[in-house]
Amino acid sequence: MILPSRERISHPDLQGQLDDVIPDYRAWLEHRGLGPRRIETLVCTARHMVTRLSVNGLEVGALDIRTIADFVSHDCACPGRFRPLAPHRARTRANRFFNWLLDAGRVEVPARIVEGCRNVDVFIRDLSDQGYSDETIRQHSVACRHFVAWLHHSNLSLDRTDDGVIRRFLDHECACLHPGVYQAHGQFAGSFRTRFVIERFADFLARTRVIEPWQEEVPPEVRSDLVDGFLDWMHRHRGARETTIRAYDDKLHRCVLPVLGDDPASYDASSIRAAFADLAKASSSARLESIATALRGYLRYLGANGFCRPALVGAVPAVRRQPASRLPRHVGEVDIEALIASCDTSTPVGMRDHAIMLLLARLALRAGDIVALRLDDLDWEQARIRVAGKSRRRVALPLPQDAGDALKTYVLRGRPRVQSDFVFLRSLAPLRGLSSASSVTSIVRSAMGRAGIEGEGLPVAHLFRHSRATNLLRCGASLETVATLLRHKSIETTTLYARVDTPMLLEIAQPWPGEAS
Repeated sequence: MILPSRERISHPDLQGQLDDVIPDYRAWLEHRGLGPRRIETLVCTARHMVTRLSVNGLEVGALDIRTIADFVSHDCACPGRFRPLAPHRARTRANRFFNWLLDAGRVEVPARIVEGCRNVDVFIRDLSDQGYSDETIRQHSVACRHFVAWLHHSNLSLDRTDDGVIRRFLDHECACLHPGVYQAHGQFAGSFRTRFVIERFADFLARTRVIEPWQEEVPPEVRSDLVDGFLDWMHRHRGARETTIRAYDDKLHRCVLPVLGDDPASYDASSIRAAFADLAKASSSARLESIATALRGYLRYLGANGFCRPALVGAVPAVRRQPASRLPRHVGEVDIEALIASCDTSTPVGMRDHAIMLLLARLALRAGDIVALRLDDLDWEQARIRVAGKSRRRVALPLPQDAGDALKTYVLRGRPRVQSDFVFLRSLAPLRGLSSASSVTSIVRSAMGRAGIEGEGLPVAHLFRHSRATNLLRCGASLETVATLLRHKSIETTTLYARVDTPMLLEIAQPWPGEAS
């Protein structure tokens, strides 16, 4: 059954718009092969939309997703006796009419959306340059274009983006469909993944100065000028590394000052011991020891500058150690070679892990040495590698043949071509240097799983270093040789490894008094 045609509307401007648009829309629908009943319902909705625009003093060219939202939700009193529609049907039919108007060039995409999508395209190219996968790039593109469409729907400009705007986007009921910009796939729910994507987009916009960077409202951190002066002194005059500075900063500002106070004139032996007793209740022995080290250094600085009595350093209690538990754990040479052989050198990740394993095994490097290694530290002509260790003084170490070959293979064949000058890069985008020593720990732990080596009780990050030192001592190397390899400042540190050399200790052990010789 064909619906009866609507009565003609007498308003000349409105009738002119209807005569200009509706016949062409009807012809387009007929060309697509739709049935007469379907065509009539779609044309009726188009007439209704044009009428609604005219009631609001707008022409057809002003139609966009905001006027569609107004049309879907309006309390109809439009001339022409239009039947009310369910919101989802009204939106579907309105979007079809809007899509045709866009294709026919009768309406244009708003400049706000065009500019937003242009920034999305730049952002997507940046992700591609960083090595993100095609699927990740697609997900980012969909979410960011949705955000741009929602901004226009909410009458917000892109430069208004901040944490509050992002929260509103994640909580909105989606009506942001826009042909060529965003098409919904299922019901929108502001997930953690979507928030992560939009915040990454916002960070990019802030870096490229499209929007002003903002800071979430967090309680201001209480800082001490004396502690900041101490940290600056440690950096300038003691040569402390950034990792040490950050650790001292954390221990003093977050642990010590809240319980001890920030007025050195009030410090005495009893207050220091009382504060330390409070810290001991919520800290492990290892963390408590690091707090004690930072506090002693701080008190020495205060005493040297006349802020407190120098003798207060002695009020910091010593943290009891368990010597037996601190003996270096190790594995034999066979297990070390099994770890190295477990890497699949046919893949870029395997090439990287193989080179890391050989550097750890042959040169007894620390995990931090691997993370900090840069391309300029590789001296291919002299077959040397430069590392800094825990100090600022860089030393050159000879590069063994197998480690050098593995390193060369990774750099030439497995390492992504990116702007970063770090030797070892992440395997997943963003392709940049390894984030921390824990990244090396994860690589070694995975190799232990592949090689079937039980990792309980083993120092994963220092496994190769401990094993190299212990195995060298068992093969007859001197403590001086091992100390040089490990780059220990004091040979007393190296003697720790001699304590686990049971065969050597048996050779020098004296018989128990009274025991038969």
